Amino acid sequence: MSYRALISHLIGLSAYIWLNSCVPPPSQPEIPGTDISAASKTVEPEMDEDVVPTIIEIVEPEISVEIVPVVNTSVDRSQITFVLPAELNAQHLRFIDKSLREISDKSVKHILADSVQDDSLSVLIAQTIFNDLLTNIPNYEFLSATASGDSLFINYRLNKTFIDHIIKPYLDTYAHPAQKPISPLFTSHHNPPAIESVAELTLLLPCEDSSVPTQALLLPNAPRNYRSGTHRGVDFYVNWGTPVRAVSGGIVIRADHHFEEVQPDFRVQLLAQAKQLGHTPADVFEHVLVGQSVYIDHGFDLVPGYRAVSIYAHLSHINGEIKPGVTVSAGQMIGLSGNSGTKDSTLGTRKGAHLHWELILQDKGGEYYLGQGWAMNELSNLLLRIFSK
Repeated sequence: MSYRALISHLIGLSAYIWLNSCVPPPSQPEIPGTDISAASKTVEPEMDEDVVPTIIEIVEPEISVEIVPVVNTSVDRSQITFVLPAELNAQHLRFIDKSLREISDKSVKHILADSVQDDSLSVLIAQTIFNDLLTNIPNYEFLSATASGDSLFINYRLNKTFIDHIIKPYLDTYAHPAQKPISPLFTSHHNPPAIESVAELTLLLPCEDSSVPTQALLLPNAPRNYRSGTHRGVDFYVNWGTPVRAVSGGIVIRADHHFEEVQPDFRVQLLAQAKQLGHTPADVFEHVLVGQSVYIDHGFDLVPGYRAVSIYAHLSHINGEIKPGVTVSAGQMIGLSGNSGTKDSTLGTRKGAHLHWELILQDKGGEYYLGQGWAMNELSNLLLRIFSK
């Protein structure tokens, strides 16, 4: 039942409860031998015939107590009680609706914070849930309503079905990125690199004069709900056609000179398959979603114990000399930024242009991305240090 339906139900319910609570006062018992009409007469004092009596009407003031709408929430946010006037009006209904939505947001964030240690990641997951489902499924369900005097008490409780069947899949998909292998077919012992393994790593910014983003949504581990996956890299939001350079020396192993954008309907079809699978298939990610790309192999010297490969995605142009097998130096220009592989590109626009950059680290156990499973605040500080030179 939606909030609006519940509120419409409460209008009739509150009226019913209020009417039943308004019991008329009992009739006064008759006293034997007493003329009630006579007893109720006013006894006038004796006065001179020339004096005209003055009748004074005494009016008792009406005492009314205004009931101010109040909402009380339990400590664990499992129950909500509204205290409202017995006679509801449109303003009270708006108060209930607004309060339920605000508390719903807080309850989801509270639950996620208990399950996800990284505060920034829990906020991103909450935003994903809100965007998908919050307008359709309320977090709270109507429990009861009672009247007492001039007040109406309306109680709601946390919708356990929502928590168990809606939030849990999001936690399974996005809450623990360190446990998600990016190449399942080639992962035998999944153990992402620790922060200490890149303590000495220093790189050039892929776009000169750009800056490392600090928004969690643009960093590794952020949810990518549109493809049922996790963001593996760093999004540098730069203008279309901004020069892109190698962050370190290496050998080119991929250069999509003959890249052709897919049709919008085909991209939608592939994303529907990803949703059905519950993760982004490697072929869809590598050959469609990254768009026109360059991959550079940096060997085992960049990060000790790991083979490092840097990826430059969503390009609009690749320099002619950048081909597989060609050695490039740190800072050498390899192409221009764009939006290839994105929805906007399939629609023929230049909106959303940016450089998606990531660093893949491989060892005998499998493949990982730089920052996989790290807390957002640690990752942000680390990236600022890595790209400081």
